[in-house]
Amino acid sequence: MPGWQRWRPKKRRKAGAMADLLSRVHKVSQDALASGALEPIPTCQEVVEEQGVEFLLRVLDNLSRKDEARDKLKRAGAHRTDPFLPYDPALYVEEVAPRHRCLLNKFNVVQHHVLIVTREFEPQTDLLDAGDFQALVHCMAQMPGLGFFNGGEMAGASQPHKHLQLIPLPMAPFDVLPFSASIAEVPVGGPQCCPALLFRHGLIRFPSSPSKETKENAQVMLRAYLTLRTYLDLGEADPYNLLVTDEWMMLVPRSQEKWQGISFNALAFCGAMLVRDGEQASLLKKEGLMQALAAVT
Repeated sequence: MPGWQRWRPKKRRKAGAMADLLSRVHKVSQDALASGALEPIPTCQEVVEEQGVEFLLRVLDNLSRKDEARDKLKRAGAHRTDPFLPYDPALYVEEVAPRHRCLLNKFNVVQHHVLIVTREFEPQTDLLDAGDFQALVHCMAQMPGLGFFNGGEMAGASQPHKHLQLIPLPMAPFDVLPFSASIAEVPVGGPQCCPALLFRHGLIRFPSSPSKETKENAQVMLRAYLTLRTYLDLGEADPYNLLVTDEWMMLVPRSQEKWQGISFNALAFCGAMLVRDGEQASLLKKEGLMQALAAVT
């Protein structure tokens, strides 16, 4: 039996059991908002349907704040291009074994968006390993959500320091995620493709059964990740996006970062598209959101 078939997703714990990380994220977010260290970027959003598949299309209300912050660092002549070394202590959540720490995403579009960052510098282009998945599983067990990874600049990675990301679920107004209904129609097992999703990808749906220990779950996730890389014939240096929930894992090879000037990261491949302005939103709706995703994979 392939290792990924022995996946045993943790049952979602009751609020009291999850309070550890969740309460910490909430508290740090409140303090960081008050101090100005956390700078959420507001968006307008709409649900767009294409041939029975729903997308969440977000349009940024104010991207200038993020651009201005980056320009300020450049003007200050900051040689430090790594925002995680040192990190902003106002964004610090907690240490995560074996070699990671959890930080708030400073310019977040989704509330309580966290980064799972290696404590020492490791390249974002390095393959994920058991320690990376152990850190992700630990955080997902306490804050159920969507974990994702942008493997390289062409896959939408904005920082060269290795970091996974986690956003809480559900993603309103959906019960879980925009593509969840389509993925749920795929039988458990894999690796395989979801017929409704026309971009290149590999998918493994995990069987549901009682929970296991974090380290064991991390090893199962690692095996699923390696299985998908083989299934897609992905080379070690090839860019890709990874998306993980407690029910499935998806790997998306990337051929380019942008379509018509619109950049996509991993969240686009769960159906959550983000654009800078109304002009880009109109272009996507005219040409087709799924077609745009297919063009970059």
